[in-house]
Amino acid sequence: MKIQDAAKYIPTEVYEKIKGKITEFMPPQEEAIKKGLFKGENMVVSSPTASGKTLIAEMAILNSLSQKKKAIYVAPMRALISEKFDDFKKDYPDIKAALSMGDYNEKDSNLSSYDVIFVSTEKLDSLLRHPNNSYLGNIGCIIYDEIHLLLDSERGPTLEFLITLNKKIFASAQIIGLSATISNGEDIARWLGGKLVKSDFRPVKLLKKIYFEGELINGKKEEINNVEDPLINLVIDLIKRQKQALVFSQTKKSTISNAKLIANVVGPKLTYEEKKGLNKLAGNILSVLERPTSQCEEISNLVKNGVAFHHAGLVNKQRKLIEEGFRAGLIKFIVATPTLAMGVNLPANTVIISSVYRYGVYGSEPLPALEIEQMLGRAGRPKYDKEGTAIVIARNNRDLEFIKNKYFEGELEPIVSRFNNEIAIRRYTLALVDLGFYGSRKAVLAFFKGLFINHFDVDITDKIEDAIDFLLEHSFVSEEGGKLETTRLGKLINALYLDPYTGIIFIKFIEKTKEKGEMDVFSVLHLLFCTEEFKFIRISQSEFQKYEEESYGLNLLADQNLIEYERFISAIKMAHIVNDWLEEKSEKELEEEYKVLPGEFYVTLEALRWLVYALKELSRALGGKSNELMKIATRIRYGIKEELLPLVSIPEIGRVRARRLYSYGFKTISGLKAAEMSRLSQILGSKIAEKVYYYLHDKEVQRKLI
Repeated sequence: MKIQDAAKYIPTEVYEKIKGKITEFMPPQEEAIKKGLFKGENMVVSSPTASGKTLIAEMAILNSLSQKKKAIYVAPMRALISEKFDDFKKDYPDIKAALSMGDYNEKDSNLSSYDVIFVSTEKLDSLLRHPNNSYLGNIGCIIYDEIHLLLDSERGPTLEFLITLNKKIFASAQIIGLSATISNGEDIARWLGGKLVKSDFRPVKLLKKIYFEGELINGKKEEINNVEDPLINLVIDLIKRQKQALVFSQTKKSTISNAKLIANVVGPKLTYEEKKGLNKLAGNILSVLERPTSQCEEISNLVKNGVAFHHAGLVNKQRKLIEEGFRAGLIKFIVATPTLAMGVNLPANTVIISSVYRYGVYGSEPLPALEIEQMLGRAGRPKYDKEGTAIVIARNNRDLEFIKNKYFEGELEPIVSRFNNEIAIRRYTLALVDLGFYGSRKAVLAFFKGLFINHFDVDITDKIEDAIDFLLEHSFVSEEGGKLETTRLGKLINALYLDPYTGIIFIKFIEKTKEKGEMDVFSVLHLLFCTEEFKFIRISQSEFQKYEEESYGLNLLADQNLIEYERFISAIKMAHIVNDWLEEKSEKELEEEYKVLPGEFYVTLEALRWLVYALKELSRALGGKSNELMKIATRIRYGIKEELLPLVSIPEIGRVRARRLYSYGFKTISGLKAAEMSRLSQILGSKIAEKVYYYLHDKEVQRKLI
């Protein structure tokens, strides 16, 4: 449908915004418009990658703004929501949009001045829990990207609770769910009380093929006879045809080994100009950290050969540099774990899946069809390719039949609820009571009846009753005359976004530190890793024995009766890693000693900062040692010994510069303030020295420079 033919369906204000972007609507966009997109209908849009879902979301947002209402865009991963925000700002620079990620802080109150708010799922949850959430304002539209993640055991419960809550709090708001991979969209649309827009339309044709014994199979057979190794055989063929590719491997270890294999083939084929550009990119990747780790050196060397791996062990800046290098055509092959298929918009001419198995609870397990479809859908670049090719490697006859039946001819797994677990029910029961709208058992039970899980005839009534009893038993909630109310303690636990059970572990710890009159840093770190907020930390049998023996001599204050024994012991290793960071060991040293990769380590630090903040606030409320915890929080942020705390309070001074100043005898703010500019320049360099000097001496200049 031509855009001018759709003008009668589209509000004038919205039409003026989009008419310069497109000339014709894609089939899913046309269907969404005709099914009531501009009439406020809730919708689930299920269509392949690059089929126009983003514009559907943007039109819903613009329609909301034309009615003087705000909009919220929700996505599960930070990289994805950041990308959506950047794209929106580029396309609509005149619209006031804000990006909000991380945990609640005071700056979030500024969101009231924005028209569109881009948030991660967990961030929106924390915003709605806070007592001052009214600043979100009059919401007319909420977009949920990757709505199929209702199926995810970690993110699903939060997403399901949020959608149910939003339907209550923002009853008149339009809800749009987006996904490339839903087989039972009717179920989700029915739950939302809306319409389903389902389409197989792809602007770039997708060719799905199975590679087996030197042949590509899909109705007909194409011979590729270069070498015996399946992956290298495909790589050689793609190099000949000057095609880029994403290669999906199922573990961090296999991404690296496959990247090295490919680099041996790609490197010698690069031109002088390509090598020149790749060397520069490799240098930037190498220098992201102050002291490169062995992983930094490994990825840098691979990039020089036109290949990169992409997994959670890389720091964000390295991942972005790799993605930019791939988009620019410099990097020819990225070998990635499956999270890339969901995290960012990074299509390639060709996608190769090296294995459809990964290690799970019961050993080697096949990947869900939905996950494979997410990866295959990355093949084909809009505006560049007429068709994209997605290849799955079969290594034996059994694999060949299995891949064909499950992934090429089979159905995607239906999206089902993952809300049926005690942690989610406990957390969200407290959140409901604290909102004040659900002040009785009957009201709480009625709310949970609105969850997606009820569409599958799963009764969680007993678990809800158990959760209420748990909250009453531990004084997070009170009940008088049938009325439920959160206590002062319950309100704090909810606002801090803690599992109430973690709250109990923290409270017991605070009580012990008050009795002893002291707080050991290592014991605090160990406590934090004992909580369910961290994924279970797997360690080898020999490590477990080592740390179990060590535990007998440690003065650990976490209540062992409240914590699973394996977690209690494993947390000792993690406490050692972070404690070494506080002793100013570098990322390189941590990687070498503990095999912890920088990207994963920084994610861990971020979670620790949130938890130590929560522990500090709880300690302050209970009369504990909150000042000591503030020091620990700052040390975690910068990775410093306690002696450097005064110096890092100065803008531009981090762990390296603070240590340098300290080694030159500057140990206090007053001592630094007495220093001459020339002396500071010798130590810090003239630019940084000037900023530090004026920060310490001239507040007016400080405001201009810092």
